[in-house]
Amino acid sequence: MGKETNIFEKLELIIPGFHGYKKKELLREDDRLVRGKVADLLAQARKEIERALQRCAMVNCPQLVAMDSLRKKLIGLEGRVRHAEAGYAGYFDRIKIREREIEMLIDYDAKMIDLAEEILNRAKSLGGEVVNPQTLGLSVLELDDRLRTLEETLDRRMSIVVGE
Repeated sequence: MGKETNIFEKLELIIPGFHGYKKKELLREDDRLVRGKVADLLAQARKEIERALQRCAMVNCPQLVAMDSLRKKLIGLEGRVRHAEAGYAGYFDRIKIREREIEMLIDYDAKMIDLAEEILNRAKSLGGEVVNPQTLGLSVLELDDRLRTLEETLDRRMSIVVGE
């Protein structure tokens, strides 16, 4: 039970207004808040990658195309998190979300926030790694893996939200 409390506390501290899906009428709002926070973190990561891209272009580093690919993935993922799944307004009304699903949702929320924060932190470090192409290449690969993990986590989370 302590682990759940920690997850609740973390989400409530990170996301102002988050209620932990405690009341059915707040399900949509809490879902929107979580997705908004994750999308905001991804937007910050995208900006960091754009700064690193500018530095990379100045020194003609070999990771320019890979970094631009990351930027494009971030744009797509940010949009998907923030907007693409927003059309499910009736799902919460049609499906019954039980205690177990709520616990799973909260676990996925915490994982998504952790991943988004990790993506942001890794993106911040890219600018300083531009001078070392090998280190930069490894960082780009790690960041790509984190993005893929976030996409998979989002897919699993949304399958709960839509009742699959």
